Amino acid sequence: MIFDALYESAQRGELLLIRDGFCHWHLRRDGQLTIREIISTRRGAGSEMLARLRQTPWATSIFAKCPLDLPANAWYQKRGFIFEGLEITPKGRQLKLWRLSL
Repeated sequence: MIFDALYESAQRGELLLIRDGFCHWHLRRDGQLTIREIISTRRGAGSEMLARLRQTPWATSIFAKCPLDLPANAWYQKRGFIFEGLEITPKGRQLKLWRLSL
């Protein structure tokens, strides 16, 4: 259940809450920081969260998946993320794979 996952992430310090923004993420042992969910309801909130994620100790890259049809893909590209490919979910939705090297 999502509540359990969010609680566990909060316990590990992998939950970022700011005014008008939220990011649930995970830092793997190999240094990849994966954005699991990110929500921004204010212009600039996404950039603020990204700036904080970039400061995560031992992170070597930030990885994100974004549905192909969402305008958020342009946001990732404008911030220096590199498109790595497409993934198709079991329900058939296409996701763009993005990575930002740190």
